[in-house]
Amino acid sequence: MKKIAATLLIFHLSMAVFSQALISSHPLQLRNPKHSQQLLNGVNSKNQVFAFASDKDKVTVLKYNHVLFFSDSLSINRPDKAYDFMAGYSFEDNGNPYLYWASEDFKNIQSIYFDFENKINQISTFHPAFKDESVLTTFSENNAFYILALPKKENKLKLYVFKKGIMEEKVLDFSSYAFTTQYGKTQNFNELLNNGLAVLDTKFLNPLFESAGTSKMYLEGNQMILTFDSNTQTQLFKIDLAAFSISQQIIPQQVLVKPAGSSNSYFLQNKLYQVKANAAEIAVASIDLVSGETLKKYYADTRDTISFRNSPLLSQTGSQSGKKIKNSKKFLERLADSDLAITAYKTPDYVMLTVGGVRTVNSTGGIIIGISAGAAMMATGTGGDISSLFEGQSLQSTYFESLFDEKFEHQAVAQKGLAVDFISQFLSENEFELHSVFSHKDYFIVNYYDPKKKELLMRKFEDVAN
Repeated sequence: MKKIAATLLIFHLSMAVFSQALISSHPLQLRNPKHSQQLLNGVNSKNQVFAFASDKDKVTVLKYNHVLFFSDSLSINRPDKAYDFMAGYSFEDNGNPYLYWASEDFKNIQSIYFDFENKINQISTFHPAFKDESVLTTFSENNAFYILALPKKENKLKLYVFKKGIMEEKVLDFSSYAFTTQYGKTQNFNELLNNGLAVLDTKFLNPLFESAGTSKMYLEGNQMILTFDSNTQTQLFKIDLAAFSISQQIIPQQVLVKPAGSSNSYFLQNKLYQVKANAAEIAVASIDLVSGETLKKYYADTRDTISFRNSPLLSQTGSQSGKKIKNSKKFLERLADSDLAITAYKTPDYVMLTVGGVRTVNSTGGIIIGISAGAAMMATGTGGDISSLFEGQSLQSTYFESLFDEKFEHQAVAQKGLAVDFISQFLSENEFELHSVFSHKDYFIVNYYDPKKKELLMRKFEDVAN
């Protein structure tokens, strides 16, 4: 038995080493205090990678070519105290970056253009008014930096678009669409988003708590996707970020034998994955959003073993190890007492679904939803400790994992190691305070600062293929 355990340990360690590699290190000295140090990464359309590193005095931009060899750097004095943090980036057609610094309320924006050919920097300032508006999120996509705001008294969204040294305002009008709550009550668009909006990056494996809300935003290509789930339907909007047009698609929710239950969904690569469950039943389905066809539906009740899963039925509280749930009956009963959630992640071979629910225990409060994507990275171990988010409350997840092919046929195979697991292990073992995780091509990179070596390093992590 000891030999078997030792063999398994060596196997898992070798897999972790195999799935990561140091690909770059460059001398860089960031001055203390540590709380003034910041790190941000961006990738342009030429697959050139930029690392923006700042301390209390200086901002340095390191440029890497498409195969991640260091090629150049530029530095500039850090903006004054009116600007608190690096909020995002955009790119010129030639690949050179703009870096955006912002005040906490986003009413002061400073744009720095780094011209690597002429070795100069150009600085511009912007002052969005945000009159009766609240900032929902920011993102960098399609060579532009966006601030998404919600007007407080209108059924609209407003996008502040920063591109090629200018700022434009774009209004997205949802006043002509009808919206309902989870239980079918009429609600306007503004009220719906005031309840929270989860912003999800589908390139990463998002944890269940991040997808437990019924209002979500995704980015894919040149589109921003919004989904709103009720017990009867998923209401999906595609916003073209070039034309700023809106199109709507209504997808009926799955149907159970008993009408009671809750529903949720997850968007990935033009497919919608839906789940519906109550204390006695569960249904999971995949819908092709191009054809509108339901690829396949899986159903189970308390008499079944939920045969379309690849993992045990599990319950995990906080950072404790997961515990097996005895049977489907107990699993579904616990699920009915949680906020239903589903996530999808594309591995090298399959689509992995995590299906379950989340709730807070040992407290009278409800689950925290509408948390930013940064919090999701914390939950996966790539940005910090999730326990600090809940101020003494314990987050409990009830779930199972399943693997499917492109036609949503269940695959009864063992899941190989995922990059997120290796990243989590690496960061927990090394405790680099300043780090950034980003996707590049078909793998992930952890960019981190080693204060002892005074170096900025990049380490590559990959999912293991079957």
